[in-house]
Amino acid sequence: MNGLTRGGKLLFLGLFLLIIAVAIFFVWFLNPDRKTRAEIQNTAAEQEIVKAQATEALKSVVDVANELSGITSGAVFNFEIDDLDGRSANFGIVQYVDDVKGERIVEEHMVTFRETSSPQSNFAEVDRDTNRVISMHRPVLDFAASGDALSAEKLEAIARKFVERVYPEFTNGSRLEFDQGSKDAPAKATNRFYRWNDKQFAVPDELDMDIPPFIQVGINARGFIFSYDNTVQLYRNLPKEALRAMCGFVEMPYTDDSLLDREKGIVKVWFIEYEPFQNRYFILPYEPETDFEGCSESAKTYLRHLPIGQDKN
Repeated sequence: MNGLTRGGKLLFLGLFLLIIAVAIFFVWFLNPDRKTRAEIQNTAAEQEIVKAQATEALKSVVDVANELSGITSGAVFNFEIDDLDGRSANFGIVQYVDDVKGERIVEEHMVTFRETSSPQSNFAEVDRDTNRVISMHRPVLDFAASGDALSAEKLEAIARKFVERVYPEFTNGSRLEFDQGSKDAPAKATNRFYRWNDKQFAVPDELDMDIPPFIQVGINARGFIFSYDNTVQLYRNLPKEALRAMCGFVEMPYTDDSLLDREKGIVKVWFIEYEPFQNRYFILPYEPETDFEGCSESAKTYLRHLPIGQDKN
């Protein structure tokens, strides 16, 4: 380099630095794990939106529960977020590999909460995609554990009104089977659980549900609503990705009873299950533009030749 002029040295140094800069740029650009500051900020902002929406949804349900429980003051919202992408305790569709190991067919994206005063046994879940509360479990407040007990009829009326308020579809011919139950808590008044089951929802034979769709309200003898579960809204509104995955396992029963909903792109298929004898239904994705890609051959054949007059619209 001693033979180079001053200008030549500067030019050489400049080219050397340029090569290093280009190399650093390409290493950074080709790194799939890189994140710009803007991307990090956007992710953080999105997470804050998710937190705010889920928290507001849960607060709304707790507020209705307090109102119908006759609580106008003194109730504190003690839930805090535990996981922004958790699973539900009562929902899941699984294909079992053996008696223990299973593969989940439907993805779950729940914002899960813990109740700060007793986090081990009280929690809440909000569906991240719809911001609907899937569950809410809280301790019975001290001032709600005393007073005159209400009749079973009055408690049931409160439970029904609560579900109608937080899940409006409950009143729209939801085809749920009512099952009243109660259990005694030691040294306390009886806690009652009012439950509605969807015993007609079905999945293909090779798949299993964690627990079939249900709605349940827990209420103490003084009318305090301490728990709520609703997986009916999850099963009845499965995303298209889940319906496609399930459709690959379907072996179509003999039936002409179906209802096409073009707006949602789904077909509800009713059939008779003989053991036990009852009407059942499952939901298929209606995507003729892809020739029902992903579905089993029997499902494709049925969907290609839907019975005339079965269109909802």
